[in-house]
Amino acid sequence: MAVDSKPVVSALRRDLEPAGFPMDAVTPADAAVRLDPARHVAAVVRAAKGAEKVVAALKAVDPHLTVLALFFDEEEAEGFPGALGADGVLVGPLTAPQVAGTCALAARLTAASRRLQTAERARPLTASGEHDLGFLKRLIFVEVKRSKRYGIPLSLALVSVDGWEELAARARGPTCAALLAELTGLVYGAVRDIDIAVPFSEERLVVLMPHTGSVGGLQVARRICNRVRERATAIPLNVSVGVASHEGQGTVSFGSLVKRAGEALGVARAAGGDRAVGADPPKRRDRISIG
Repeated sequence: MAVDSKPVVSALRRDLEPAGFPMDAVTPADAAVRLDPARHVAAVVRAAKGAEKVVAALKAVDPHLTVLALFFDEEEAEGFPGALGADGVLVGPLTAPQVAGTCALAARLTAASRRLQTAERARPLTASGEHDLGFLKRLIFVEVKRSKRYGIPLSLALVSVDGWEELAARARGPTCAALLAELTGLVYGAVRDIDIAVPFSEERLVVLMPHTGSVGGLQVARRICNRVRERATAIPLNVSVGVASHEGQGTVSFGSLVKRAGEALGVARAAGGDRAVGADPPKRRDRISIG
């Protein structure tokens, strides 16, 4: 925890340690030096002059670490529209459940990011992805709330194998599973450290891209298409990708993002596949609630 104020440190320690989160308090200048990826699952940085550099330094040491920016109140938070470049925020007045709950989610996000980064590329897509998808839904809920409050963009992509039914009929059993495992590895390798990719259905993956608008979302999606197309194996494999973006204005939901990405995916397939297509922005008259 990069906080200089002793009262703040005491208050947060009182809220976190009973919830099972031992806390190491350090000065902002020492935060990156004291960070230990083997021990620390999240970091809290107090908003102040130079705090953006502290967040960047922590991310440089451990790109998978979830960093939370701490603000005393809404007025102070509005003075930092980029939320210091952090992954989440804590805005006062704070309650113990709010602090503990947010830090628990941050710890899970860090663990998921590290797990996905180090996962074996040969792991096939199975129903076990349902747990990751549920976590992703909760993460998107947090991300879109932050996007609405601070004007931070967000993109979601649906990746689907072209002609999967025909391909699955030819490549049965272990060969089919190996193709899906290879696809998973290719997608993991094509996305950035800040992105999260999880299985969505048998031959689909969903990719969450925080801090990413429509232009950046399409760049990532096209890179996925290229990686899959250029792979050197005996069985040809191509994917289509639909991308839905939220530019930080208004509200959005997981369902609306998936629906728009699915519509863009349909356009990509109708055009012959092996391409990425961005969804049209939602109409201004549409009202989409978070949930």
